[in-house]
Amino acid sequence: MTTTSEHRETGARGSSLLEMSWDPITRIVGSLGVYTKIDWPARRVVECHSTSSIFRGYSIFMKDKDPRDAHFITSRICGICGDNHATCSVYAQNMAYGVKPPPLGEWIINLGEAAEYMFDHNIYQENLVGVDYCEKMVAETNPEVLQLARTTESPHAGEHGY
Repeated sequence: MTTTSEHRETGARGSSLLEMSWDPITRIVGSLGVYTKIDWPARRVVECHSTSSIFRGYSIFMKDKDPRDAHFITSRICGICGDNHATCSVYAQNMAYGVKPPPLGEWIINLGEAAEYMFDHNIYQENLVGVDYCEKMVAETNPEVLQLARTTESPHAGEHGY
């Protein structure tokens, strides 16, 4: 991930903008970029936008396929969030075919989503983003944050010892 920052003085008295960009954010499946302009003294985000350069091509993958297979195909395009694509495909099929699932059917979908939520978030936290929060990485990329963490007292430290 490339992170850049640049200070710029603006015409407003006492105001300076910090322009920061993170591009690409590689912990996202695909390429995501975030661009910001922040006026720290005024505690105001002046501008913020994101971009993505990835093309997954769901419509191309689904061309000439039986729509009833959409949940099988779309759930395999992305490696981390297949459940969301499958569920959206099922809902789209229900709408297209005029099907209203019974309440128990909705419960089953919701239980499946809850299970996938726990699975996906564990993968994301432990494998994709967890490395960004390890002491070695923070020491190399943001030593001031690590120093602040070392000197900041935790609420109720006397009770839990940290």
